[in-house]
Amino acid sequence: MICMYIGIDIGGTTIKGLMADHSGRELSFKQIDTLKTAQEIDESIYDLIGALAASASLQTRDINAVGIGTPGPIDRDRGIVLKSPNIPVFQNHPLAKNIERRAGIKVVLENDATVALIGARWKEIGDRFRTWIMITLGTGIGGGLVLHDTIYTGISGNAMEIGHMSIDPDGKRCGCGSRGCWERYASATGMVELARSKLKRRKDSSIGARIRNEDLTPLLIHEEALNKDRLALEIFDEYSTYLGIGLANLVNIFNPEAIVFGGGLSRASKLILPVAKKVVNERALKGLKENVRYIPLKHPHKIPTFGAVKIAIDLNSSD
Repeated sequence: MICMYIGIDIGGTTIKGLMADHSGRELSFKQIDTLKTAQEIDESIYDLIGALAASASLQTRDINAVGIGTPGPIDRDRGIVLKSPNIPVFQNHPLAKNIERRAGIKVVLENDATVALIGARWKEIGDRFRTWIMITLGTGIGGGLVLHDTIYTGISGNAMEIGHMSIDPDGKRCGCGSRGCWERYASATGMVELARSKLKRRKDSSIGARIRNEDLTPLLIHEEALNKDRLALEIFDEYSTYLGIGLANLVNIFNPEAIVFGGGLSRASKLILPVAKKVVNERALKGLKENVRYIPLKHPHKIPTFGAVKIAIDLNSSD
């Protein structure tokens, strides 16, 4: 019998799902919006599982296990999302149990950046490095760590919440309850906030013209930066400086061989990394900063779902 698995990647803006077989061969992929209430999100994930199965001419009962990556601290053993600053409706939310009960399938829950790291290791990075960091640049910032060939998740599975490393003690209030968190400045949300503040004083930008009919998004800002819009380039320069400050901290703490970037903003790496690396070179310690590799994922939109598939395969194999 051929075993089938589904991986779900929950983000603050979208939820992605992928079905694959035991070898990791993709059978179907879909993306939906992240809805407003916890119940709506649960229902949409259940519907997404059914849609992925149908796309592969299967039924829900044909799925062996489901892996879910979700932002924020989790209780992995009980399948509970403890708190999610970017999805505030998830507070002690029994996500895995709800999906298991509804779908009748085994479900395993993991932090979203950890599944991105697992997916990157499985599909792109392999065993090229022994110690490396995964950073996801999306609605927030997530992190994962491979330390001496072992994925490090901390005593409760919640290590590497690097987006909530404070880079400004009196900075912007964060949804986690702290101030000046890195993701308030160097996430997709942070970039859009930065753009809004600058647009108030800069009426000549092509960004301002476009958002009369379009939503202000990092993709729009990226497109205008590629068109050499001065404000868009200024936004990327400031954003990348904030990103570099956090990266310098991580380089000093972990002395990694490589830092791998996922999330939607990683597609703008050619604009982001030159400035970010310059900041790291200015701020990180000699002997730690010189040989770090900076690697954007080739397929950042699908890699976390592959990681969620992998944890589903491992769950099924352990039973």
